[in-house]
Amino acid sequence: MARFSVTEAATAGFGVIGRKPLAVVGWAIALVLALMVPAVLCFLAMGPEFQKLIQLAMTQRGADPSPEMMQQMMRAQSGMTALNLLFWLWSSFVKAVFCAAVFRAVLAPGQSAWAYLRVGSREMWLTLLLLVEQVLAMIAVFVIVLLVAVLAAIVALGGGESGRMAAIATACVGALVAFGVMLWVALRLSMAAPMTFVDNQFRLFESWSLTKGQGGRLLGVVLLIVVFVLGLEILVGGVVVGIAVAAGGSLAALHGQGGLEAFMARPPIDLLRDLWPWLAAFGTIAALFSAVVQALFYAPWAVIHRALTTEA
Repeated sequence: MARFSVTEAATAGFGVIGRKPLAVVGWAIALVLALMVPAVLCFLAMGPEFQKLIQLAMTQRGADPSPEMMQQMMRAQSGMTALNLLFWLWSSFVKAVFCAAVFRAVLAPGQSAWAYLRVGSREMWLTLLLLVEQVLAMIAVFVIVLLVAVLAAIVALGGGESGRMAAIATACVGALVAFGVMLWVALRLSMAAPMTFVDNQFRLFESWSLTKGQGGRLLGVVLLIVVFVLGLEILVGGVVVGIAVAAGGSLAALHGQGGLEAFMARPPIDLLRDLWPWLAAFGTIAALFSAVVQALFYAPWAVIHRALTTEA
């Protein structure tokens, strides 16, 4: 049976970063263009609506929402629905492009032009795969939550304090079992993305046979990736907190009673004019962090796929 090294796979992202640091910088810049610019455009488009909503919330602090506030919330929510759908499709496409770039850096390191970024059939198949996986995951979560809730309700019919405690215990055990099953299924389907990239065709359940007998090793890779990402988040979080403290101290408009309310009541363009240096700093850190995390997360699966298919 084909095998792979857990530590070699889990640290593959660090290898990509070490070999191609400029590619990681290129990914960060591309992320800013792909995600930050649409976010700013959304802010400019929906900013006035949310500004009115914030002002209403501040004037009615501690009181029940007024009809005007509820109407404003409904308008803002309806306006965001279509934008959320479009952003979901766009973000899935962006993830697919960067996933393919990391796979390419691992499996075809010679194709380094444009930081390994391409827009082609492989990226489109990966986009479709990500969308299908997300939809299936949402359906699975809905069904599992419904089943656990029904089971807990049936147990609670026993009545009394013992019935409530039994229902809580049943829900907790059911949630843990469901999480374990979903994690196992996700591990068995983890080769779908690299298979789709390499074969340049939609692959999903074909991953099941390739990962047979590899569940323990795949779980070890996931645990190591989680440890690496958490450590990186702690490091970056310290930097972000320092910048936030510096930003709060330097914006004199926020000082004094009612300073925050007056600051948020300004037009969106004026807010951007005052906040852009700090937004740029946060955006740079977030983009670099996201690029590094993507390398850490996607590279292992390409290495595992290469090992399993080479020795198969």
